[in-house]
Amino acid sequence: MYNEEQMKEATDLAEKCRKVLHEMPERAFEEHETTAYIKKVCRDYPVREIDLGMETGAVYWLDAGREETVAFRADIDAVPTEKGPLHLCGHDAHAASLLGAMHYLCALNDGAGRRLPYNVLFVFQPAEEGTRGAKAMLEHGLLEKAPQRPVRIFGIHNRPEVPCGDIVVHKGPLMSEKSVFRISIKGVPGHGSLPHKCVDPVVAAASLISSIQTIVSRNTDPFRPVICTVNSVKAGDPDIAVPSDAFITGYIRSFDHDTHLRMEERLARLAESTAAAYECRCEIKITRMVPAVDNPEELCDIAVKAAEAAAGKDHITDSDPSLASEDFAVYGKEIPAFFYWAGSGTPGKENAPWHDPAFRVDDDYLKTAVPLICAALTTE
Repeated sequence: MYNEEQMKEATDLAEKCRKVLHEMPERAFEEHETTAYIKKVCRDYPVREIDLGMETGAVYWLDAGREETVAFRADIDAVPTEKGPLHLCGHDAHAASLLGAMHYLCALNDGAGRRLPYNVLFVFQPAEEGTRGAKAMLEHGLLEKAPQRPVRIFGIHNRPEVPCGDIVVHKGPLMSEKSVFRISIKGVPGHGSLPHKCVDPVVAAASLISSIQTIVSRNTDPFRPVICTVNSVKAGDPDIAVPSDAFITGYIRSFDHDTHLRMEERLARLAESTAAAYECRCEIKITRMVPAVDNPEELCDIAVKAAEAAAGKDHITDSDPSLASEDFAVYGKEIPAFFYWAGSGTPGKENAPWHDPAFRVDDDYLKTAVPLICAALTTE
């Protein structure tokens, strides 16, 4: 049962913070103003800052005098666009939610016999876009520098396709494993009037792009969702007839790790064999970015009870997974981790998805997200 007055104070603070954060969108690892603002707000609370030695992002610990700590993560960066960084994924609302939860949980931990059941680690993470921030925080000693290693971590992300007020609690894979690739096809440049004196990498690249589409249609189980996408092609110059190189970049996404490995293998073989067929040379680099977000069964009971406490049984739902990726998954390889989706769509409307220029978070989103964070700590 919530203290309604204190929860209203917490959500009011979160709304105020979100308005400020929304007006200072910053790219991954460049969130200097955002970090400064978060630190300014946190100075008003009895929390201890944990210095990871990073230029952006912030971590705070609330000591409730307990033997175990639970962590909560909010991402803070914005989406890079042609018009500059914009908050088109709702990370401003995520950071504001965690600040609101800090307000409420600190009030509960006031020393008047209402101590929290766990100590709390508040993680304001940079650089979720590009899926690099979680890894950076772990590499800078997040789990080692915290006064206690957290027994689990929760993350909450808005979901515009879900009506505001509803909470998605999903067991198992929720968001995809992701690898990115860069392929360089090397030919022999020359004049377009002498094709027999050249080796054209553009033709090889065009053939490879078509062949890549067969990885999904012919090399993977149709009942296991996967994506293999080419998202950029660069070659030549208008003043050069046949260039020396063609470059292809893209990504692979899947929920099943063995399927993912199969896709990587097929991509590498196709690139090498296609280049050779056109008398070109090929270099391919595949970089694994993040594993799949996979909510463990052992945390589902806690997650459901917390969601029910925050929103009521009628507002708990499930959803199909998304082939988008989330670097929250990196924490799950170190400690038990559960990821929620909280509805951010305006009921009765068609809501734009993440990263769409028309994306927005419903004004009432924080009234669900802040209580959900608090309930995930205080509900057993």
